[in-house]
Amino acid sequence: MAEELALLVEAEGFIEADFIVSLLQAYDIPSMVKRENPYAVDARYTIGPLARHQIFVNSGDLERAREILEAEPDPRDTPSSTS
Repeated sequence: MAEELALLVEAEGFIEADFIVSLLQAYDIPSMVKRENPYAVDARYTIGPLARHQIFVNSGDLERAREILEAEPDPRDTPSSTS
């Protein structure tokens, strides 16, 4: 019987989704990406809510995957310009 999938995170674009999937692969955690807009000709050029990508993992890997994402820096973080 196949293991149930669980939503890990929702990425705001394909670059962020690719980063997360690559990170999970490095830890041997299989994942699946579902695009918000499956009809986009090229999802790289979709913006806003339609650019979202949902990343799913096996439910048994969910807690470990969350720990990995929390330990790694968020790719959207940038150094603050204010002191």
